[in-house]
Amino acid sequence: MPAAAIHFTLAQTQAVGQTDFFGKLGQRWGVRKSIYLAIGVYLFITVWGVMMTRKWEFYVLALLIGCVQGGIQALSRSYYSRLIPKEQSAEFYGFYNMLGKFAVIFGPALMGVVGLCAKGILMPPSPSPEQITAIGHLASRCSMGSIVLLFLIGAVLLYFVDEEKGRKEVAYLSQKK
Repeated sequence: MPAAAIHFTLAQTQAVGQTDFFGKLGQRWGVRKSIYLAIGVYLFITVWGVMMTRKWEFYVLALLIGCVQGGIQALSRSYYSRLIPKEQSAEFYGFYNMLGKFAVIFGPALMGVVGLCAKGILMPPSPSPEQITAIGHLASRCSMGSIVLLFLIGAVLLYFVDEEKGRKEVAYLSQKK
């Protein structure tokens, strides 16, 4: 079985069980704190992924991704549902899903731009084959590390969400109909 298939299987299998764990954690700690925990784990995974040097680390990272992937998705949807009017949930979830599609484009584009820029900056005028290989590896690590920026932006944006104000606005919009 190819390594990518093993990685995918490990992450998805792990995600099923961890979704329930994060649901219980959300009830105990609160949804917001649990989302922050998942973002923190993702930051750890990303930094470790940038620095990893051995094949076994790839499989451990797949398990860790599985630990948070299902949970953060469920918690995020649950948190979002608190901030939208029930009568308009289809429209708001449509917007939510559209943002997810945008992320599928933006994340890889960011990685590509960072990797190309790093390679362009680091590559000497007449590189040897060894330099090309080494700089290519370093540029790949820089591009993976750029994902940290997205997690930090997400955490900062979540910090500024005023849940109480959102609930009041939902109540107001629900009464208006």
